[in-house]
Amino acid sequence: NDEVKNDGFVNWPFTEFFLSDLTTATKNFSTDEIISENAEESSNFVYKGRLSENLGFVAVKRFKNTPWPDHEYFTEDAKTAGELKHKRLVKLLGYCCEEDEGLLVAEFMPNDTLAKRLFQEKNMEWSMRLRVAYHIAEALDYCNSVRFDEYHNLSAYTVLFDKDGDACLSSFGFVKEIIRYNRREGGNVSTGNVTYRFGNILLNLLTGVEIPPSHALEMINGKDVTELMDPNLKGKFSTEEATVVLKLASECLQWKDYIENRITKELVATLEALQAKKE
Repeated sequence: NDEVKNDGFVNWPFTEFFLSDLTTATKNFSTDEIISENAEESSNFVYKGRLSENLGFVAVKRFKNTPWPDHEYFTEDAKTAGELKHKRLVKLLGYCCEEDEGLLVAEFMPNDTLAKRLFQEKNMEWSMRLRVAYHIAEALDYCNSVRFDEYHNLSAYTVLFDKDGDACLSSFGFVKEIIRYNRREGGNVSTGNVTYRFGNILLNLLTGVEIPPSHALEMINGKDVTELMDPNLKGKFSTEEATVVLKLASECLQWKDYIENRITKELVATLEALQAKKE
């Protein structure tokens, strides 16, 4: 499958890990190994770990103070997310569910998050921003195509860069959001949340600013695209392309839950056209 990233874990079967192995891999969950950045997720840490000398690094997400309604549901949801395979998704390698612990194991992405590059390093070129938008739209469109459109907390912190420098969507969010709903009671996840947050990411890429989702629409209302553009770009961007991205962001931010999800092949096609033009 050429849509799966070609790396050391490409043929790795989805695995149930022992807590003892993950404890060793993360050096007893040492604070020195914490790699998560988002303050909103402070109760759920992501650690860098190494399973053995012969394997690469992994990312281990440890859920804390989370009451699992049923270990079987956690296991089932993790396995379902583990079946998602696409070059724009970080591969979920396995899980661990022992005692009161719930952990997820994924590929380690070595080149930081979109949040770090945009909000801290502040040196991302316009062509790269278009590329990121296209890649994440691809990831979400794939999920929609396999009828798996649930995702938790899509943000610049959950967009990661692989060894080739390509943007990928973290796989952890596919499990956590499902767990919040008791499916025995018919709970479901609104796709509108994903659409809105994708619009917020587009706005991040335009402005270079970390914008609370609740303030996104307020920020763009009545403003010209040139007023919004990141000054760190120093004018090195296409106003025509930026206008298209702003239009997409505005549409995503105003999309209604009861209307079909805006993250469709039409959206991917628009960003793909911009990307192709750039290349």
